[in-house]
Amino acid sequence: MNPDATHRPQVLLVEDDTDLRAYLRGHLEPHYRVLESGRGDEGLTVARNEIPDLIVADILMPGLDGFELCRAIKSDEATDIIPLILLTARSDASSRLQGLEGGADDYLAKPFDPAELLLRMRNLLRARTRWIHRVTPAPVLRPTPLSLPRRDAGFVSRVQTVLDKRSHEEAFDTAALAAQLRLSRSHLHRLITGSFGVAPSDLIIRFRLERAAAMLRGQAGSVGEIAHAVGFRDLSHFVRRFRQHFGRTPAAYAAERPPEAIAGMPVPP
Repeated sequence: MNPDATHRPQVLLVEDDTDLRAYLRGHLEPHYRVLESGRGDEGLTVARNEIPDLIVADILMPGLDGFELCRAIKSDEATDIIPLILLTARSDASSRLQGLEGGADDYLAKPFDPAELLLRMRNLLRARTRWIHRVTPAPVLRPTPLSLPRRDAGFVSRVQTVLDKRSHEEAFDTAALAAQLRLSRSHLHRLITGSFGVAPSDLIIRFRLERAAAMLRGQAGSVGEIAHAVGFRDLSHFVRRFRQHFGRTPAAYAAERPPEAIAGMPVPP
């Protein structure tokens, strides 16, 4: 796997036909990181554990069929944001409608051209990325209330810009922030703690949580959708960190806040 492969979207392929699964994997792997399952129930477990970026699933499978898998994915706040494409040998309208009514994002009848599947997948992922960028506000970072040298204002702005562009990526961490700012990790730690009063890793988490809070206030999606949009793959981890920061769960926070326009929320010192 080349170095760029780790940054590719992750796709879960749920198909009980081993030959077809291998055939599809061969077409997907140049573009995606591929997870596989031969059963619907096992695919659901993988989806909940890994939270892939997209799911491609057959309809006729053991364990859970594609319709049941789709309903389970779309009824769970931890996974409902994941786009799902159903594959089937059935081309009748009733089967297609059943899949779409269950929450499927797209439907492809067999036999199909793998190039068409790749285009549909790309379009779904692009649509989700556009949604994330459209509804995700950028918190306004504030330095500590100390008198900072003028040069630190530029550093604060640079940090704000990088976090705004990259913090929604789950893999974005202190090392990535240091690389973006072209600083060593030790130098970054000194500058961040001096300017913001917290460690770089805590600043990244705080930025994500404040962004999530703004999205919850603006009713920008479900708790699961918002957790994913700000860089949390594990919903329980998101809820735990949100409760630690705000003193209540995301759902409770959203319920007590009246709907209002999405706006940046300052990060408290």
